[in-house]
Amino acid sequence: MGPSPSEFIVQGDFAAFEGLYYRFQKNEDIVDLFGVLKRIVDRYGGIGPMVQRFYQGDVRAVLWRVRRELLGEDGKRLTFFFPKPSRANPLKRWNLYLRWMVRKDEIDAGFWDFVPRDRLIIPLDTHIFKIGRCFGWTKQGSPSWKAACDITEVLRGFSPEDPLKYDFFLCHKVGIGAGCRGARTPECIRNCMLLMDLEGEEKANAGQRMENVS
Repeated sequence: MGPSPSEFIVQGDFAAFEGLYYRFQKNEDIVDLFGVLKRIVDRYGGIGPMVQRFYQGDVRAVLWRVRRELLGEDGKRLTFFFPKPSRANPLKRWNLYLRWMVRKDEIDAGFWDFVPRDRLIIPLDTHIFKIGRCFGWTKQGSPSWKAACDITEVLRGFSPEDPLKYDFFLCHKVGIGAGCRGARTPECIRNCMLLMDLEGEEKANAGQRMENVS
């Protein structure tokens, strides 16, 4: 791709990808994806201007509009990158990308200022879902858009203007670091930074403890 990926995309010569694959994506998937990126640049000038054009307060609706505009009604193409409309899909990758683009701190780039931070939905991976179940932040039995919204709403109670400020801490320090299994055991109570065992009586103040360590 050379020193300028954007220039490479604009030129539109993707022959260099011949024979390339990545995990579940075959060569034709990668070429198709870069073809879509070229159309985004040609039509809108970039991903940011495109999202800004379509955003009307609902981050999920943007993705559905983008898919219709760029891929039509064909339900088979690039579903890994542009999922089909679904009431259940938690859209983890989409929400994670939005977190990177909208929030700004030591982790997130914060290039976009047209989506309010309080409108973001948490990227619901298996770790965040288990934490949400353990603390009763969602009653959903499996990861879903509803579960992601439930957990986000609880975090919004701790930080109304920026509920996703806790995402990295929860995922890496509690989910991965403490090995959260989605249910409280003596082991997880000893290891979890959100729980404290004091004189045999369990105490938890998740909001305050997240503020202290995140």
